[in-house]
Amino acid sequence: MSDKKSIILSGSILNIPFYEIPEKIRIAKEHGLSLIHLDIMDGVFVPQLSFGLSFAIQLREIIDLDLEVHLMVVNPEKFIAEIPDKLFTRVFFHYESTLYPLRLIEKIKNKGMMAGVAINPSTPVQNIETILGEVDAVLVMLVEPGYGGQVMKHQMLKKIEQLNKLRRENGYSFIIACDGGIKIDNARIIVEKGADELIVGTGLFNSPRFPGIIRDFLSINLPR
Repeated sequence: MSDKKSIILSGSILNIPFYEIPEKIRIAKEHGLSLIHLDIMDGVFVPQLSFGLSFAIQLREIIDLDLEVHLMVVNPEKFIAEIPDKLFTRVFFHYESTLYPLRLIEKIKNKGMMAGVAINPSTPVQNIETILGEVDAVLVMLVEPGYGGQVMKHQMLKKIEQLNKLRRENGYSFIIACDGGIKIDNARIIVEKGADELIVGTGLFNSPRFPGIIRDFLSINLPR
């Protein structure tokens, strides 16, 4: 077993113009990216509208990378019911969007996908402690959800530490993912706090060093 922890890098395509998405993904794959992150927004849970399920299905047909989704919607149960089995590797739903998170986790897993819970900046880690043993991943939002290109809220690093501590103390196996304002110059501190997955959009695809910056992110590793 390696004594280093390699990060999972997920490329968020939220701010890429539609016509550029296939080519950007192709180039990113050639430089080592293996996971694409898709945000589905309904204009209600967050103010913005973004990709829908039909786009995700079309995207799945033209890319051969793993695909995960972040549901920023008020009725995640409806979306889960409509998602084809195994369309995504991992599905993140918002804790704030459902009254029945355990039931939702079960429905996601029954469709052959990993279940992840996302929490807004104002949601304490304590709110999800009772479901940590059931989820495959926890997504810590480092900014308010719904918009790309925001600046990371550094006070959110404490949540990563809390989750990492709970994971160690209880023997949980969930990964800790982070999204929002991640750049190459703040990525290491996020990983040092305990994050396993960095979800990066503008800091990756809009970087003047794209696509080479992918290897810079992937080279971040720390002792386990």
